[in-house]
Amino acid sequence: MADFKLVISDPLSKKVTPVKVKVRLIDTVEAEEGEKEARTLPLCMVNPKTREKLGADQFVTVEIQKQEGDKKVKVKVHFLAKESTEVPENEIHASKSLAEKFGMEEFDAIAYRTKAFQLNVDQNKLNLVGSKIGDKFNIGIKGINLTLAITGGSDNTGFPMRPDVQGAAKRRVLLTAPPGFVPEEDGEKRRKVVRGNVVSIETVQLNCIIVR
Repeated sequence: MADFKLVISDPLSKKVTPVKVKVRLIDTVEAEEGEKEARTLPLCMVNPKTREKLGADQFVTVEIQKQEGDKKVKVKVHFLAKESTEVPENEIHASKSLAEKFGMEEFDAIAYRTKAFQLNVDQNKLNLVGSKIGDKFNIGIKGINLTLAITGGSDNTGFPMRPDVQGAAKRRVLLTAPPGFVPEEDGEKRRKVVRGNVVSIETVQLNCIIVR
């Protein structure tokens, strides 16, 4: 079976507190296999006091604006954060392998508790075919075990899963709200093709939330 994408959201990060930090990409933080393919998250080291300011759990996002040609682009990297008292307060240390993405090895940035991130998962290692919206499963990220609940998804042609449509097949149903249809007027209804609430071999993306 092919890979599918997990979109993992943290329901406790609706109100984040951005903190200005100095980011240093150094040799002592090693890159791990699978980071470039988004199969795992890169690691960052952060002072416990900085982590407390961020209100962060296991995950931290670092964001900068980078000049590319005539325009500025936003660059965001999501990290698995580990505490270290050796890292100065208001600094984040990460691997030099990210220098190409950020465009430099030392820079000012903003950091905040991660709202959501994506992972590419081998379905042969985590086979969720037959699972339903609302079901829970466990996944490990660099020694961190997470319990996730499936909230939705989409198939290989972009049709979204609906929690109120039973089964895994595509069906044409009358909708009044998302997913699958966003009404432009009150009371508007449309018949749309959607997927049922069961994960199939044609599912390419699953939306999940962290359960604590």
